[in-house]
Parts: sequence; C-alpha cells; structure tokens
Amino acid sequence: MQDPEELDQAIDVALEGAPRAAQLAEMVETVRERRENMAKELKAESDPEKQREIARRIKELDRQITALSEQRAVSHFVEMSVRASAHRPHRDPALEDDDE
Repeated sequence: MQDPEELDQAIDVALEGAPRAAQLAEMVETVRERRENMAKELKAESDPEKQREIARRIKELDRQITALSEQRAVSHFVEMSVRASAHRPHRDPALEDDDE
C-alpha cells in the first residue's frame, strides 16, 4: 500500500475514530497553556476559597494532560504500526513452495 490516501484511510480505520497523534499533541499544548495561565492566576489570587477552586481546576487540567498524553502515545503507536505494515513486503502465495 503505497498510496498516501489509502494509508491515511487505513490509519483512520485502525484508530477507530480516535484523533491522530498530531491532533492530540496540539490538544496537550492547549491544555498546558491553560494550566500555565491558571497557575499565574493562582499566584495572584489572595482569597483562600478562590485559591482552592483554582487549585482544583489545575489538578483537573493535570489529569487531562496525562490522559491526552497517554492517548497520543497510543495513537502514535497505531499510526506507526500501520505505516510499518503498509511498507512491509507481502508474501506472494504463487511464489510459495508446495513442499511446506
């Protein structure tokens, strides 16, 4: 399978609707930026109640970053496996020995 479009379709099928690794990397970066902004907000906040709420939201963002990073690793593995399989030479049954 050398056609890039066929390869993309095969990857999409293998991912079963999950986002590609590159998309997940962008999501991770977006959540990290949001977390960084919230950490600045936490430092600037003087109200203890608001600090607790911001800290809770930061923990949730940390969980999201972890989950998205793990999903990115899985998607990357699937994508690379499909690519490797597509470029692996396939055996031609017509060339097989009948002695086996």
